[in-house]
Amino acid sequence: MGFRPIRRSASTNFCDNTANNPPQPTPQNRDFIKVPVVLGQYNIQIPMHAEIEFPAGQNVLEIKDIKKRAYLTQCKLLSVSQDEDPNQPTTGKLYISGFVRKNIKYAVNPEIVSGEFDTQLSSNIRSLTVPVPFDCVTEVTFQGNARPVGPFLNQRAEWEYLISQDLPSGFPEKDSLEGTDLSQFHQQSTQYFNELPFCELNRAEFLQIDESLNRVPVTSAATGDVLGEGTFTELSEKMVLDLTLTLLQKQTVNNYLTD
Repeated sequence: MGFRPIRRSASTNFCDNTANNPPQPTPQNRDFIKVPVVLGQYNIQIPMHAEIEFPAGQNVLEIKDIKKRAYLTQCKLLSVSQDEDPNQPTTGKLYISGFVRKNIKYAVNPEIVSGEFDTQLSSNIRSLTVPVPFDCVTEVTFQGNARPVGPFLNQRAEWEYLISQDLPSGFPEKDSLEGTDLSQFHQQSTQYFNELPFCELNRAEFLQIDESLNRVPVTSAATGDVLGEGTFTELSEKMVLDLTLTLLQKQTVNNYLTD
């Protein structure tokens, strides 16, 4: 029992996105508050492909329903530091990871039973829940005048003092050892506590095709194959996941709610 994601490697897949522009506020005063600021809202399309294997001893007649829920486990923005680019870049790389929780409801282990019709089948209803993972990176453009603040780089500087020491015997008496004192260490450092951009998941849309991989006919010792019926134990799933998410960062901004 389990699933096998397709084409997994050490590299990260690239996924497309389109901007979803939210309304922009109008400044009114110079009071300041610290609130989450919208850096952008994006529609991200993620292609997925997985193979799902049903538990041993379960021969699936047909899929009755598949319920899906999307979850994000990581949404991290990688952008250039303002220390390196004071012009504030308008784009960044957004790394996305998560999984789709799939609950599959299916008819299993059909049996031919006698009745009014020759091809009556009786089967049980089971369900299987599997998480199908995804991960990708997409380049996002910050919307409007919104820009991430930071990250500001930590700074560290060292300095030393010149000292003069007498030389031991064997050197001219007028000479001395000029240099720095190795017995002392002097340093000034600055640490910045940057606000980490974060994501909010707004919407998930699924488009999928599920196909059986090893379907075999349902047979009866008395009548042979049952016309059109078959069972399988493996399922191939191709799915396109469309996510709408908002990228935010806590920033100090004008308070638009007071005069």
